[in-house]
Amino acid sequence: MNIFKLDLLTLLISLFLFSACQKPNSVGLVVNPQDAVNGFFTSSIAISTTTVIDNDPISTNALGKYPVGALTDPLFGTTTSNLLMSLNLPSNNLTFGTAPQLDSAVLVLNYSNEYHGDPNAQFTFDVYQLANRLVSTSNLYNTNNTAQSGIVIGTKTCKINLNSSNVSGVKPIVAGVAGTPVTLPSHIRIPINSSFINTNFLNAPATNFLSNDSFDDFIRGLYLKATPATGTGGIVFFDLITGGSKLELYYHNAADATVKYVAFPIQATNANPSVAAFSHDFAGTEVQTQLSNPSTAYNYTFVQPMAGVRTQVNFPDLSPLKAQGNITINKAELVVSTYPVSSGNDPTIFTPAPRLYLYRTDIAGQRQFVPDCNIADSRTLSDVNFGGFYSKNDGKFGGFYSKNDGKYHFIITSYIQDLVNGKSKQYNTYISVADSTASRTSALRSSATTAKRVVIGSGTNSNSPYQMKLNVTYTKTN
Repeated sequence: MNIFKLDLLTLLISLFLFSACQKPNSVGLVVNPQDAVNGFFTSSIAISTTTVIDNDPISTNALGKYPVGALTDPLFGTTTSNLLMSLNLPSNNLTFGTAPQLDSAVLVLNYSNEYHGDPNAQFTFDVYQLANRLVSTSNLYNTNNTAQSGIVIGTKTCKINLNSSNVSGVKPIVAGVAGTPVTLPSHIRIPINSSFINTNFLNAPATNFLSNDSFDDFIRGLYLKATPATGTGGIVFFDLITGGSKLELYYHNAADATVKYVAFPIQATNANPSVAAFSHDFAGTEVQTQLSNPSTAYNYTFVQPMAGVRTQVNFPDLSPLKAQGNITINKAELVVSTYPVSSGNDPTIFTPAPRLYLYRTDIAGQRQFVPDCNIADSRTLSDVNFGGFYSKNDGKFGGFYSKNDGKYHFIITSYIQDLVNGKSKQYNTYISVADSTASRTSALRSSATTAKRVVIGSGTNSNSPYQMKLNVTYTKTN
């Protein structure tokens, strides 16, 4: 194709109009070929892809939502996530009055906006007391190995329903009187044993309730695990940020039958952290096969959040572009297709991750932005223009994708330009899962706020419609 520079084209149009007025018999102007800019396109740049582990520890004490559960994935293996929670005092110098008598105690945990797994799975939620208090200077990563006390202090078996609101049976206590039932955000209510509450709250020494610090030294916190009864299971996310999650106590005093209510918020802060502790077991899976045989070429690779796996991407041979001499990359687009692996991969359960992220590493192996997504680079793009969003059922998600294409797109024009020019050295490039609302900085790390994964086409099989492609449009410059 021929592409004309704007100033030259404007001049030619002006000359044409002027000439048409002066010479009615003229039919146009002949463009000097030396003044034309030739545009070229290639999609044949080699791409090397490998599934690699993504097990850098993730700080999980300040998450927007916290994962809990166990998910058995036919391709990715089993992911398990438990929740360690600090309790907060509603006020300093808390007292329960004379001879308090417990009516009921319940752990309330508000659901967040994601459940990934079998919608029909039954879970048993078990609550324990932590063996040790969580402190801001201790291990606040997904690898946290703080143990529970070993005694179940609360349990409930149920399905996950993110869309339900609890109306009946929830009556707020106002001035000692139970009010009318209210609609609350979707949540789970786990009854807590009276013996635990009596020992650690109602009959505990008053010195334990002077401040949050003394309270947490004494109570240490709660440990939650969810075990699926059968089958696939899943991972559900809880909201521990907005203050709706809490331990509720309903009690009265011996000389006063008026029901009293007190709530101990579970609101993650630096001083009173909560931690998601999760891990993966890839044994016997295709993921494990690829991890054990990294030099083998596969038709697809794997991308998984929560410190699972990522896809390493390299462009081993950019010589076809370098051989063109001085060129300007007009657009470089990495097209990543979801790969339809059918074996045990139920699409109604294992829906693709809504967003992927692409980043590079430096000589020390540290994660860095590519220039197209680096706010310190004048060529940076918006998140939507940079890409990484999935659009199969969303129409043009973010105004960027065609409907039902089943692909992710990354615009990496500046990155490829720098590699071709030798301005940047290629170490490794990675594709990982990012939460759809993650900031650029947080997206550099494996996401702990989504459990959705994806299988993507590799750069290997040129005959596959799912092959990863680097589409480059460029012009030669003098």
